[in-house]
Amino acid sequence: FHVEGYEKITYDFRFVDEVFDPKKTDLADCYRAWSRCLVITDENVYKIYGEAMKKYFKTYDIECTVKVIPSGELRKTMKTKLDIVDAMADFGLVRKEPVLVVGGGVLT
Repeated sequence: FHVEGYEKITYDFRFVDEVFDPKKTDLADCYRAWSRCLVITDENVYKIYGEAMKKYFKTYDIECTVKVIPSGELRKTMKTKLDIVDAMADFGLVRKEPVLVVGGGVLT
């Protein structure tokens, strides 16, 4: 008895300058079908882009939930990783639903 299978996974990268500019629909197009977005970002990036990302998603009537993780190499711990997983569980993330990661480096 032998069973074999696989799931093909493909993804694209798109680089967009000033991605949180409400005139640019790139992110909204990705999350519109879900009507919500879970954002994982670090403290430093959030200080710079936090308000802009909230405003952006509000413009498109997309619920935006932000999980801010600690910045810096010493904070890249298993606890922080588990905090990200907990944020996904609390959000009720669906398996194929995209998560927006802004910063966070190798931990994310």
